[in-house]
Amino acid sequence: MKAQESKYYPQVNITMPVWNRMDDTLASIMSVAEMTSTPYTLTVVDNGSEADLRRELLDMHARGIIQNVYFLDRNYGVSCACNTGWRLHPASILMKLDNDMEILSKTWMQDIFAMWGKQRYNTLFGPVWHGSEERCRVSSEWGVYWTLPLSLSGAALLVSAKVHESIGYFSEDYGVYGEEDADYCLRCHHAGIRKYTYECADMIRHRGTNDTEYQAHGINKRGAHEANVGNAARQGLFALNLFLYKHGLRPLNVPMRYHVAAVNGHNVEIRENPAYAALYASLLHCQEVLNDASLDEEQKKLRMRQLLVSS
Repeated sequence: MKAQESKYYPQVNITMPVWNRMDDTLASIMSVAEMTSTPYTLTVVDNGSEADLRRELLDMHARGIIQNVYFLDRNYGVSCACNTGWRLHPASILMKLDNDMEILSKTWMQDIFAMWGKQRYNTLFGPVWHGSEERCRVSSEWGVYWTLPLSLSGAALLVSAKVHESIGYFSEDYGVYGEEDADYCLRCHHAGIRKYTYECADMIRHRGTNDTEYQAHGINKRGAHEANVGNAARQGLFALNLFLYKHGLRPLNVPMRYHVAAVNGHNVEIRENPAYAALYASLLHCQEVLNDASLDEEQKKLRMRQLLVSS
């Protein structure tokens, strides 16, 4: 932490989920350390990366560049890693920062809070790069905002403690890489929580996406996305959750698949919650109901309610 928390600059827990991609990861971490002067802690949660990156992360922690670093024994997914960082270090503002985001401006956090203003206590705030999203301009006594109809990018997403208390953590339904950002925004939408964006092209650079390393480890991010979202022939798990949230069939503060069983120094033991297996089985049955063309919407709602109650 480089400054004292105040009403203008609250403490931010910047949690960075990490899995390999050494060059991008180290550049992102260094940029946070070099460019941030407001109160923050940088919490890096590593999802089972190669040993050379883990050594680098430990060295950066020893030099004070990273305030908190934790190692998971395998890749539990982006949601689990971010949720772990948020669980272990509560703060006034929680941030998810992807490990391919490079901070460009020494006033990036000051600028974010200037734009977010007093609205930060009841809203989500996410990045946008020069008109890459369809948005509506909203002016108020606190400043200028951009509001989105449904979803925000989770690449540099900020959540207040108040919103987090209401909505909880990222859903861990979707596997290693999924629709956790869109799912979180969807739950906020149904809770009446507004979503705003900030122009970040001058303050944050996306270093780019290279799927080669993922593919080398058998991870197909595009395939996972398509499976979760679905298509015209078959709707996926995200489409199911959209239906469940819309009709009040699932709580907006969703139960977690994983929990922190123990923290031993930098090593975190993750275990699956026993009750989650039954819930997930019910969700898969509900997905079949969703895709049953012989049922109308009311019949689907009734059948899903029965399935979820039984779980």
